[in-house]
Amino acid sequence: MQFTSEPHKQVLIVEDEGIIAADIQSRLERLGYKVPAIARTGEEALHFARSTPFDLVLMDIRLKGDMDGIATAQTMKTELEMPVVYITAHADEETINRATSTEPFGYILKPIRDSELRSAVQISIHKHEMERRLRASEAWLATTLRSIGEGVVATNTDGEVVFMNPVAERLTGWSATDAHGRLLMEVLALHEESTGAPAENPIVELLEVDPPGTPSRAHRAYTLVSRAGDSAVIEIACFENRSDERLGAVLVLRDIGGRRDLERRVMQSQRMEAIANLAAGLAHDFNNQLTVILGCADELCDSLTGAARDRAFEIKHAASLATALTSQLLTLSRHQAMRPEPVNINEAIVEMQPAISSALGRMRILTTNLGANLGKVRADRNQFKQVLLNLSLNARDAMPLGGELRLETSNIDVRATSPKAELVPPGPYVRLLVSDCGEGMDPDTLARIFEPFFTTKKPGFGTGLGLSMVHSIVVQSGGNIAARSELGLGTAFEILLPRVGAFQRLRDIGGRQSLAAAAADATPTVLLVEDEDSVRRAMHKLFEEEGYQLLEASDGEEAEIIAERYDEPIHVLVTDVAMPGITGPQLADRLAALRPDLKVLFVSGCPHDFFESDGLLDRQRSFLPKPFSATELLGRVRTLLGAGAPSQA
Repeated sequence: MQFTSEPHKQVLIVEDEGIIAADIQSRLERLGYKVPAIARTGEEALHFARSTPFDLVLMDIRLKGDMDGIATAQTMKTELEMPVVYITAHADEETINRATSTEPFGYILKPIRDSELRSAVQISIHKHEMERRLRASEAWLATTLRSIGEGVVATNTDGEVVFMNPVAERLTGWSATDAHGRLLMEVLALHEESTGAPAENPIVELLEVDPPGTPSRAHRAYTLVSRAGDSAVIEIACFENRSDERLGAVLVLRDIGGRRDLERRVMQSQRMEAIANLAAGLAHDFNNQLTVILGCADELCDSLTGAARDRAFEIKHAASLATALTSQLLTLSRHQAMRPEPVNINEAIVEMQPAISSALGRMRILTTNLGANLGKVRADRNQFKQVLLNLSLNARDAMPLGGELRLETSNIDVRATSPKAELVPPGPYVRLLVSDCGEGMDPDTLARIFEPFFTTKKPGFGTGLGLSMVHSIVVQSGGNIAARSELGLGTAFEILLPRVGAFQRLRDIGGRQSLAAAAADATPTVLLVEDEDSVRRAMHKLFEEEGYQLLEASDGEEAEIIAERYDEPIHVLVTDVAMPGITGPQLADRLAALRPDLKVLFVSGCPHDFFESDGLLDRQRSFLPKPFSATELLGRVRTLLGAGAPSQA
């Protein structure tokens, strides 16, 4: 390897003999190096080193003053990480041993020859640069290992832990400091996933030589019990650590609980889809046959008398019951005709509360925690009540006497980065949580909970079509239902249904992103501006019940701020004409500059001629005088959305 001197490299000379120092300076400058300073004492050398970045220090071991060259070099090493090459006429063992403890980059013996000086300086500067790069690389690697989403544990050949990143610390419950030097299996409390028995050392299992023809076991799943007693299903991959002579291993720990849960939900969804298709076919065929049976039974009832006629009525009654069963199959297949409408889940729960309490009986408790300002969902009201009743009956059968059924509702926004975005499209939702304190279910039972007629011979675990119909109704309504359960801790069903008719006031606006997350692209957005609170509340109720996305302001200034901050489309501005401050027409003109396609509906008690004379009405603007009915208001908005000509009052 050849090294060439670099003119920008700077060398500090520390030598108390002036003639020797000047000679070294002259030689270095001939080699192309800069020598900005010469120090005669250790204290002076430290002063220069702290103020000027030097690439190398040539240090005489014997210096005048309180600090000799070795003490000075030690300070430079620990404080400044500056490379030092010793210059000395003393090569005795004691001096060399003491100097070696400071890890110098080389020695030059006096008298100094040009070739030795050139080699020592070039090699030392190059070596220091390589070490600096190595330290930077190690720092980058350490930062990377600490920031990745998987746990990393490294061991030496004795099976002792020498490194753990923060994810491994979280999974095991051990800090890297406490785990350092401990045996791997003392830190990793691993158990067999299937039996729960203590597992063997994964290094032995995963790095052993596999017999010919057998698949490699580079990774496998375990149950890990943390230091605090928490358990998690993890996957471990093991690799040989060939970074130094003490060959050890590097283990990568991946928490696969979330992945397993997602896989289970996907498989469950696929099974339910297959069941739905089967149910649709069965219902179709059954209804064809039942039509014939009911028709024949009617004829028999009309033509027979006495006991024979009674038997014919029994046939007709049985066929009617079978018709009800095919109706359930149609619901299960998601082909049952729905009558969707804006539904307030809180109101549905209140309406069903007496029936649910009666079904639970006196010895079980129903508690509710209903969220405020809950958005509405588009669903079949009667079918949704059936969802509430079926989930309540399922909880009743699973709970002991004295148990508690809890119903909770809230608005949530599912963002694209949220884990829930794997189950439902991002956007605004209403969340219903139905939880009990029953016996709970094991993972195998939980995986089949929505299958028709699935049962574990225990009460409360899917003894018919109840939960299957709940699943189908929720999915047909555009939502998602998921169950979680633990033995002895009860079961919880979480239902997410798309929210419609959401509204924002200025005080609710935290920025562009919060409003954009609340927008529903398929729902027209209305900006309602009315300074009379009672009128605004009445109009708010009408728009919300109709399922519009609603923004609301009490004056023109507030409406203008909302329009500037709201990134999504605003389809219709409904504004009063005579408002204090910015009037309705002024507000419409200002917003037209921001949103040229904005439709406007003016409402007021002012004479209609006022607008006609000023030319304020066109295909995008209409006027509705007060008082008006709900039909007139909603009809006028629908007309504007359809780009029709404005209606004349």
